[in-house]
Amino acid sequence: MVTYPGFIEFEHGVPKMTLMTPGAVAMVAGDALTGARLIRETAASLFGTSPLVGQIAKQLAMSYEAVRHQRLESQVLSPRGLNLQTFYQAHASLNGQITVLIDQTMTQFDLTLEVLLAGIDPTGAHIHSVHNPGRADLQHDVIGYGAIGSGAVHVLQAMIGFGHTSADGLKETVYRAYAAKRRAESAPGVGSGTDMAIISTTGVHQLADNQLGELERVYQEIERQIHGDLRERLGSLTLDGTPMSVVNGDGAANNDDDTTS
Repeated sequence: MVTYPGFIEFEHGVPKMTLMTPGAVAMVAGDALTGARLIRETAASLFGTSPLVGQIAKQLAMSYEAVRHQRLESQVLSPRGLNLQTFYQAHASLNGQITVLIDQTMTQFDLTLEVLLAGIDPTGAHIHSVHNPGRADLQHDVIGYGAIGSGAVHVLQAMIGFGHTSADGLKETVYRAYAAKRRAESAPGVGSGTDMAIISTTGVHQLADNQLGELERVYQEIERQIHGDLRERLGSLTLDGTPMSVVNGDGAANNDDDTTS
């Protein structure tokens, strides 16, 4: 699913992953145009180098902050004849209430963009994310997975439910990532299109349509089995409970036979 700035979400054939280096890919959620620019400019700045994944994440975070500042100046300060430098220089001469209002607007300014970075370098496999307002990145290595966008909560809940760790095998990891994404499709803004890739020491290898189709068949089979087993087990479940009593204001309880205890 692609989000056009502000208000439109639609399915689009544009690739959801961008190669940052031969061993790292980045994905964006939110404003697709701003995200594409951020990723493209960061990748261009890294061309010809061999940075660690953590260094790529830091560059993404700094680029995010720079883009946010540019957008903030354009939308908040420029209409008032200001930029970041002149605003802070003119603090003392501006009306106090106006200064506070502008400062609050700047603090709350959201680029509506998130970035997820995954890759391998000589130190191992790493996952990072960058969120508003930028400058700093989050590392997800200790958990073993990360997610961004409107379906992030659904994905994280699914991976937690799987009990996934970074020590689990490749095939289990690929299936769980696929299943988590499928479950996240119930969230607003998450489309049905899916791109997947495996990152190894030999590079980034994107899964073909027939491989995604096989994952879908496995997913559907497991879901049918789970629901079938659940219906079977619930069929023999008894739900007879103990009748509840209504407690009067004086602490006495009225039972169904109208006796008082």
